[in-house]
Amino acid sequence: MDYEVDAMVGSPKVRAVVLSLALTAGLTGCSSGHGTPGPGPGEGSQARSSSTAKGRADFSQRDMVVTARCSTGDSGGTVVTVDGWNPQSLTKKAHAEFRLPDTVLTKVDGVRPGTALEDLCAPTNLTDNDDILAVRSLFDRDFTKLAVVIQDPESKATHVGYVDRSGKLTDLTGQEDFGTTPHEDNAAMAPDGSAVWFTKEVDDKNYVARRALAGDHKVADQQSVEFVGERHVFVVGTPDTAVLGNSARLSPDGRRLLTEGGLLDLSDHRRFIGPDAIEQAPPLYCDKKTRSGGAIGWIDNDTVLCTSGFSGQRFSTLDLTPDAKLSAPILPSNDHKNFVLGISPDGQRFAFLSVKETERHYFVSDLKPGSTPKKIEPSGEFANMLDALFFLDWR
Repeated sequence: MDYEVDAMVGSPKVRAVVLSLALTAGLTGCSSGHGTPGPGPGEGSQARSSSTAKGRADFSQRDMVVTARCSTGDSGGTVVTVDGWNPQSLTKKAHAEFRLPDTVLTKVDGVRPGTALEDLCAPTNLTDNDDILAVRSLFDRDFTKLAVVIQDPESKATHVGYVDRSGKLTDLTGQEDFGTTPHEDNAAMAPDGSAVWFTKEVDDKNYVARRALAGDHKVADQQSVEFVGERHVFVVGTPDTAVLGNSARLSPDGRRLLTEGGLLDLSDHRRFIGPDAIEQAPPLYCDKKTRSGGAIGWIDNDTVLCTSGFSGQRFSTLDLTPDAKLSAPILPSNDHKNFVLGISPDGQRFAFLSVKETERHYFVSDLKPGSTPKKIEPSGEFANMLDALFFLDWR
């Protein structure tokens, strides 16, 4: 059989209903550096053991597939749920919830103000790998904080801040003095949780900047950009580097960046990468002869996973050393469409969702050419949510 593959990092993203939690927190109640805790959990949730909750929220564990979903609680509030799963058994290893106040933007009417939460909570394209990368940048490394855009319902001012697992909202922009109404959006969290990067518009001029979570939260590292449009802010590495573009995949050693079909070498002091630098990046073609195919993820510091080079685009690997050739195809022929969910941290395996008409199956495969993927039969909670999960990471 011919093998037709749409190879994209990430999986279909849809809304899911999961918890009953409602929050209301006015923007005026959130001053700079002072968080506003949301109401407590819904009925029955108070009985949850704090020690059990702490253990289940540990996303620093190894060999875990991480998913996210956005839901409407029974009481009308919005909840972002993050879960960690054993990639072989699909049993749950970690769980965290972020209860969003009503002033947090999850859907917008136009291009601005922008927020990657819209890609999670109101998706329009169920297989957009760039949106998946943007949603991942909303969280810190271990999913303890969620960067958000906050909108005043009356003035339409937009601030940036974050929500923690308790539902506490911290507005980093703070209350403005008399003058220009703030328009800050596209919030993204530094991996170490130290700052929120964002875009801002002042007098029809656009900027990218950051606000630290500690201290006075003043604007720092501000960079002028000509146009933002529908681009996302991605934050990668430590110290954090902001990328304004459509995609950003950092190599494991943090020295190179895959972005919009190009490959950039990163200097230690670079804090911002904008559209101009991305446009000048040398293109990376997986199939150098036909100048086609794109890298969709890092296997190690010098090897990427590719989508093309053979009939049916059956996934291959490419060494980035000069004159290296694309590997033989990894997967056997079939007539499914497959979506890459993640690459294991050791670079030995990858997970993918295989779709044929209405059937959807989860597989794990070695990354060696000619591998036979292993079908994982989900059960329980994962089976019920497979159509409603947004795959963010394999750690």
